[in-house]
Amino acid sequence: MKRLLLSCDDYVYCHEGKYYAANQEKADFYLRYLRVFDILRLVTRCVNESQLKLSRVLLDKRIEFVPIPIFQGPKQYAMNYFNIGRLLSNITDGCDAAILRLPSTLAMRVYDKVRQRKMPYATEIVYDAYDGYTSSKTIFHKLLWKRIDKIMREACYNADGVSCVTAHYLQQRYYTKKVDGFTSNYSSLALPQSFYSAPKTFPRGKTLMIAHVANQVEYAGRKGHIELIKAVANLKQQGLDVNVSFAGSDYFGGQARLEELATSLGVAENVKFVGYLEREQLDVFLTSADLFVLPTRAEGLPRVIIEAMAKGLPCISTNVSGNPELLDSDWLIDYDDVVALTEKIKELCSNAELYNATSAENFKNSCAYESSILENRRDAFYSKLRKCIK
Repeated sequence: MKRLLLSCDDYVYCHEGKYYAANQEKADFYLRYLRVFDILRLVTRCVNESQLKLSRVLLDKRIEFVPIPIFQGPKQYAMNYFNIGRLLSNITDGCDAAILRLPSTLAMRVYDKVRQRKMPYATEIVYDAYDGYTSSKTIFHKLLWKRIDKIMREACYNADGVSCVTAHYLQQRYYTKKVDGFTSNYSSLALPQSFYSAPKTFPRGKTLMIAHVANQVEYAGRKGHIELIKAVANLKQQGLDVNVSFAGSDYFGGQARLEELATSLGVAENVKFVGYLEREQLDVFLTSADLFVLPTRAEGLPRVIIEAMAKGLPCISTNVSGNPELLDSDWLIDYDDVVALTEKIKELCSNAELYNATSAENFKNSCAYESSILENRRDAFYSKLRKCIK
């Protein structure tokens, strides 16, 4: 029986002594490791729920839980620092190998224990900490991301295996230096065939709907909510009405401040917030959209762009991180360039031939991320780690 230690930046939910995933997609995420390993010891944050939400899914009996108290941001983490250390004191006992999903505050703490134990381990890199450093607006956050980047690179250099969500971009900073080290690349996404639609045709005779999806709706965050609202206002001034719908959970009152911005710019009726969407709801949301826009400051390989491509949506994003691996350079802009964003949206909203061609190209490229293709790649990577166990 081989036991894998997994640490990641995620949440599980506890109700009456049992542990649940947020939804079926999250439950399936943990099962991918159990395709190769027999037991999974999971280190992640835990939310205690007195009343279980309907979307929750009971997690597999082969998963051992090390529930970590909820924290968000550096301040709350500092308040829980010593308690977390106590919970992780014997975290590697009985484990044969580890996978660290980085960047993650918890995974970096677990890395110290794994290194002390000298046990086989691999890293899964989902975001470039150096991008976090360059895109941060405060000295504190710059210093924080710089330290995270240093630890991530060290963890990768000493790892038996390193996998990145990108095919090329992240590998430039995060790689193993072991002579017999192994590598791979696969997205965290698992798109079933049922999620795929078809290329779209230009929607004539209607107001086009732009979709934007992020985990959090944050004011002045890194996902470009402000920039997209400003672009919609620019388009309205130029005589072109478009609507934008933002999906994602409200983050510290960000939605209210963005609604105020839309009102001040005269586009309140063009801006809508739909909240966090489960997989089935996201399917409907993207299917009903005409265009996908994500003017993000930094990413790994944004899964939501791939999901939008699988729906045949023309997409506009920024020339950062792994985005050039997904979209043609014609549809990548600088983060702060609202004028360019406005022009790109206008171009796709007024040129049916270009719209149709872009849709077809995106749909074709999304097929490389279908779940069975990525599953085979993950299985091979995890199997190589298992072979490192003595």
